Amino acid sequence: MKSKIHSINPKAPRLGRPKGKNVENAYRRRKQIIDAVVSSIVENGLSATTFTTVAQASGLSQGTAVFYFQNKDTLLAAAFRDRMEKYRAAWMEPLSCAGADPVDRIVAMIFGSLDPRLLTYEELAFWNSFWPEASKFENLNAELEQGQVERQEILNSLCEDASELFAGTIWTPRSVAQAIENMVEGVWTRLYYSSGDMSVREARVTVGALLSSIFSSRAEDIMRHATESVDERL
Repeated sequence: MKSKIHSINPKAPRLGRPKGKNVENAYRRRKQIIDAVVSSIVENGLSATTFTTVAQASGLSQGTAVFYFQNKDTLLAAAFRDRMEKYRAAWMEPLSCAGADPVDRIVAMIFGSLDPRLLTYEELAFWNSFWPEASKFENLNAELEQGQVERQEILNSLCEDASELFAGTIWTPRSVAQAIENMVEGVWTRLYYSSGDMSVREARVTVGALLSSIFSSRAEDIMRHATESVDERL
């Protein structure tokens, strides 16, 4: 019996996972929708953000947004994770390039957290709207806490390594780490709620002054880093 050999039609559509441009287009649309979530939250608030408002902000159809994210919780979670990853990269990348000196690493990490691209009104509005709501999302809250623990452990370790350079005797590695983080969190809140009272440049200089008071022998380098390239980024 002769075996049946089926010829392949080269014009027939191929099944399987999307490749090349299809993957690229899917990524671009997901990113477009996630950015639209941020815009919608800024414009309408978290509770009033819906697939309709996101579709309007993205320029895509509501059906497209539903196709990629199924429901509102999934949509909000994706936006939150995207911004968490963006924030982590902003301080982790300069930290990884800072070399071995612990003060240089602290400075790189902290001013990475105060990158002007993170401190736009839209980004600040998103975080200050979403932060109080994170506890309602069990998985997100766990991820947020994990990220905070990771950052705190790194900063605590760097402060331990840099403790010989503390000015005076009042500082401990723990108090330095807490003071720095409290200052950074305060800046993020102040820039959103009282943006007219403080610019991003002033915020960075203020944090630089705190770091300079702790590492007085490195004050000149710290203050230079505080203002470095800020005007060009704004």
